[in-house]
Amino acid sequence: MKSVAVLGLGVIALTTGAFISASEAAGSGITIASLARGSYFEAHVGGDVSARPVGEVAFGVVGDSASGIAAFTITLQAEGSEGAILFTRLDGKPPAPGRYEVTEDTMAGFRASYVAGSAGQAEGLFRARRGVLEITAASAEHLSGQFSFTAAGFLASDPDADDSEVTVRGAFTSTRQAVAQHAQP
Repeated sequence: MKSVAVLGLGVIALTTGAFISASEAAGSGITIASLARGSYFEAHVGGDVSARPVGEVAFGVVGDSASGIAAFTITLQAEGSEGAILFTRLDGKPPAPGRYEVTEDTMAGFRASYVAGSAGQAEGLFRARRGVLEITAASAEHLSGQFSFTAAGFLASDPDADDSEVTVRGAFTSTRQAVAQHAQP
């Protein structure tokens, strides 16, 4: 179980790192975009953890599409200590509007995780077992959808007990903002 706790901390770092990288990448030619004014999500978490996360959305390809080692991610980073939600599509392709299965084993749909707490003080890690992600609009400049999944995992207070469960549901919308380009001397 100790390896699960270490894995959980790694996912927390990855989630936070993806969101920070997205913020830095906007307008630099990298496919991830952070959308401060054009993005928003709202969710409800119930079960062994109760939270109402709201915050910003980042989405895009992480990795190298040319080599085939890439994933499409949607990162929902809550304000304060309400957590983060991460959706990952392992084939690296941006989704079209439609319903996608959310499970631990999917190659065609999405994997999802909920990280309870803040990046500085994680309170738990939960991986989706089953659920659905519905993309209602998708383009290179906009992504919106809604989701619902059940997840199992552990609380930081007892990382050896990995039988805690949560239900996570919510919606998001994200539109790329134009980034001012500085003239080169």
